[in-house]
Amino acid sequence: MKKIFTIILLATFSAAVFSQESNKQLLQLEKYLEELDFGVSHQQTNCGGSTNIRHTWRAGFYETTQKIPVDEGLSEEKRKQYQAYHDKFIAKRWQNLEHAVDSVRLAFARLSKESSKSYLFEDHKDGTDTIKYALAFARSDGRVPYLYEEKKSNRAEFWGAQEAASFNFDKNFDSQGQFFVGKGSYEHVYEIETGLTWENDMKSFDIEAFRALIQPVINPLLSLKGAKTYPVYWRHDVGYEDEVGINGGLTHKTTSYGKNATGQGLTTGTVYFIPAQYEAEAEALYKQLDSLTYAYVNQHPEQPYIYNYSKGYSRYNLEEIVEGVKYHDDDNYSLRSYCSDDGFFILSLTTKGDIWIPSDWPKLKSWINGEKVYLKGMKPKDKKK
Repeated sequence: MKKIFTIILLATFSAAVFSQESNKQLLQLEKYLEELDFGVSHQQTNCGGSTNIRHTWRAGFYETTQKIPVDEGLSEEKRKQYQAYHDKFIAKRWQNLEHAVDSVRLAFARLSKESSKSYLFEDHKDGTDTIKYALAFARSDGRVPYLYEEKKSNRAEFWGAQEAASFNFDKNFDSQGQFFVGKGSYEHVYEIETGLTWENDMKSFDIEAFRALIQPVINPLLSLKGAKTYPVYWRHDVGYEDEVGINGGLTHKTTSYGKNATGQGLTTGTVYFIPAQYEAEAEALYKQLDSLTYAYVNQHPEQPYIYNYSKGYSRYNLEEIVEGVKYHDDDNYSLRSYCSDDGFFILSLTTKGDIWIPSDWPKLKSWINGEKVYLKGMKPKDKKK
């Protein structure tokens, strides 16, 4: 009887999830921030401290008036041209930042009248600015959100709301007082209640079922000339130390376990590669995978996941389309994408423990505590002494 009730609950949720919308004014604000070239990320998850579906939109702001040194090897004319271009670029970025701040200011002022709680603070002196905005809408059960202020980082935001938004911004001189730096962050969260409980209703992300779902759309592209697959085996044992950096180094480490991380991790799976000349086919594949993934997570709110809304492949990072998050002692799963001058990559990965990503993973058959086995023809040539 309990199983039948759960199935009915899930079916009701998946039908209702699309009928619920977040605040339209905030969505319009985010669209405008995108138009101003301030990238807005959008993530959907059901494992952020509760089983509710949590949408999060984020945007970061960082601009400086500092001038970039011009190569002294250039001619005087070239230096002037470069400096003029740079000054124009910086001026445009600061203009966009001012438009962004004004748009946020207007949106928060309007919404403060409709919200359950709001906090609007500004301080301006000698060209420096401090802005802290936060607003929240109460949950359907009447619970009132509360304001959290982080003094050290000069941030303010509401916790425990059905929907909330915050904007924190500072413009100050650098430590020597030679140039201005404007930096800040925008965040908007919206929760959809599922009625599920973590202990009684949640279960493992079904890795095999998800792989079976996406494999039929991947297979046809493997017949393209130059397309190929190769295995992933990345192992990092406890006690092994290497040059690790969050944004660089020999390996890149990501983990969902924070202080409980042991450092040990084993990632296995498959890389699918499509040559660069098949861009249209690769883009079509991405859209199919994204569509199937989005439908899957919305049909299975009982399986922990993190889904990232994206427009396609990234040339800068190995981006996650979805992560099937660890439930109790299960493995983590992730579907990732990347593109380079050579072509397009789709990675289907299973991880026990932390995930350690070698910096030159596209060329590797395996990586074990720094020991690399390269794919055929991929091993770098030794530098001549």
